[in-house]
Amino acid sequence: MDELLDLPPSVGGLPNPIKIYQGNDTVKCYYLDLKNGREKLLVEIDLNNEITIIYPTNTIEDSTYFLEPKYGNVVIEFEGFGVEVEKSTFNGEDVIYGLPEGFTKTLRYGLGLEKKYRIIITTLLKHFRKCEKIIISQTKTTNVEDNVLIVNHFDFDKICRGIDRNHDLYQNEAIVAKESFVYENLLYNIDSEKYPELKRKPQKNFIYKIIKNTDLRKLSLDDKQSLSELKDNADLSYLTILTIEFEKKLSENHKESTYQSFFEENPLLLTMFAGSPYVQFKNQAYVGGKSFDNKNGQYPDFLQKHKITNNTFIVEIKTPQTLLIEKKPYRETGVYSASKDLSGAISQLLTQKYQLETDIASLMKNAEDRNVEAYNVQGLIIIGRLSDLDEKNMKRSFELYRNNLKNLRIVTYDECLEQLKYFVDLLDKDIRQQISE
Repeated sequence: MDELLDLPPSVGGLPNPIKIYQGNDTVKCYYLDLKNGREKLLVEIDLNNEITIIYPTNTIEDSTYFLEPKYGNVVIEFEGFGVEVEKSTFNGEDVIYGLPEGFTKTLRYGLGLEKKYRIIITTLLKHFRKCEKIIISQTKTTNVEDNVLIVNHFDFDKICRGIDRNHDLYQNEAIVAKESFVYENLLYNIDSEKYPELKRKPQKNFIYKIIKNTDLRKLSLDDKQSLSELKDNADLSYLTILTIEFEKKLSENHKESTYQSFFEENPLLLTMFAGSPYVQFKNQAYVGGKSFDNKNGQYPDFLQKHKITNNTFIVEIKTPQTLLIEKKPYRETGVYSASKDLSGAISQLLTQKYQLETDIASLMKNAEDRNVEAYNVQGLIIIGRLSDLDEKNMKRSFELYRNNLKNLRIVTYDECLEQLKYFVDLLDKDIRQQISE
């Protein structure tokens, strides 16, 4: 015979609507409708098999949907969780312990997902309409079986953390927008000199999170134009920030690894500087060359892949402070030789090119991505600054030297910066022209 553990009233002198039956193998909890003599099962726990089923229920007594299921026909089952029902030491409420994070635990509130995670259920009910049960399991893999959705506990946790990140992103953006609105309509309007216009830091990820899944086919022409302008402005903000960061990096004395990390975080720059649709393929990739004693392997800083032809492209990064040419002319002729560092970088890249073209077949055998080619591989070296060449003869010697090289290009950091600034200016002009039209 089941033992009745809880009877109303019991919480703070108010009627307690929760009734709990404890058996040897099971626990069942009910919500009582004290006015109409009804009861609704909220949770049943199989103690032996560690299976818990909850029936999320609307427990707002003056609601039209009182004691109706929160999620239609969907119930939620937990496998492998040690669940117990106890009284809270804080307020004496009956609480269920052991459920994953993201679920309400107070029985009086009818159980179910916390408010910000209810999007999980609404999404399911919209796209998987025949769903009748969600099983959150410690051992099973995420899958769909007939009218049941099985979700591994780690996958569920990952989804909740993703919702948290998006929730915080939009919430923070809303707070900043409201703050700006209040500031501009009070302080700024009163005295714009004392309280200048707020300059908000552009949120380069926020706009893309809104528009990346938008179905443009269902938008009007005006909406498409507005969305296009919005994206262009987001691109401009992102590139402007990138230009400022890049210029700051160039003015500082960093190690080579710092510049490598910067290009890794902003692969768009390498595509832009290469001048062709090369995309990031591998960083510090092995391209061959090891001897029998496992030495002399070649590892370029970046190995790019052409988006259309799959042909490879090698990029080597040196620092902006690296000398381009020797400080003293060769035999007082007004001709300057390439610096030791520049010559070394060229030899290094040419060796990598040779090894990649020679060993491409063996490299592809164990590669995950075999859509890679090595047809007369080209290369790019980013090194030094043209502004460091303060004599006309130095600039002439450098230009003659690099323009006569085969299969590789040499560009300086300040040239890269100018190219980025020029692109930003073009985009800015294009946006201004669209507005004026």
